[in-house]
Amino acid sequence: MYESGSSAPATRFTVARESDVRIYALGEGVDREMVDYGWIEDARTRRTVWEMTYRVTEPAGGAAKNRRFDGKIHLAAGEYTLRYQTDGSHAFGEWNANPPDDPASWGITLYRLDR
Repeated sequence: MYESGSSAPATRFTVARESDVRIYALGEGVDREMVDYGWIEDARTRRTVWEMTYRVTEPAGGAAKNRRFDGKIHLAAGEYTLRYQTDGSHAFGEWNANPPDDPASWGITLYRLDR
């Protein structure tokens, strides 16, 4: 579990050639702000190239604060860092309200899409 303000866990990955990737992410959104969410950074510049904001999510079932992003983005060839931040108050295995319809997928998953 990660406390609010702590360093988000990171997973580095490489895109060998420009590609589309599917992002499937579940998180907590309260008052139109995300408190459990993920993002992707360019590993070299540390610039955020995608972020799970409230506006790009939809309801994920269960409590109203459960939010989902299920979409495709295009990434240039390069090195990236995938991060996920949680405040731990409503998260996998520690729900303080009804869990989402797909609780096992809480967090963020990337899928390579073949062209």
